[in-house]
Amino acid sequence: GQRNSTLPWFWSLDVQGDLVSNDWMNEFYRVHWLRTKALQDRWAEELLLVGHEMRWTINFLVHKAQTWLDQTNQNGEPGQDGLSCYAIRQAQMYRLLAEDAWAQFIEVNPAFSHN
Repeated sequence: GQRNSTLPWFWSLDVQGDLVSNDWMNEFYRVHWLRTKALQDRWAEELLLVGHEMRWTINFLVHKAQTWLDQTNQNGEPGQDGLSCYAIRQAQMYRLLAEDAWAQFIEVNPAFSHN
């Protein structure tokens, strides 16, 4: 419940030198520092994961587009024009989604690369 809270101002006051002699206050500051460090570590991990998820999204959309294009090559039999048209349409949809995702990711993070 305290992940978003900050240390209230009154805990930073040194009342009659209690920081020097009070082990409880030292422990309090130590615990607060550890909680803050854990929060910072979680945000650093989240930032790393979001970058990977952005790349995974583009890879998935490109893969789906290629899968649909492969369907057009497999359905070269006569009378399969409707299926081929549908597969081409689906492939184009996934390709456009991948391009859209790429553009949005670049807009949010200009340093984004898909390597």
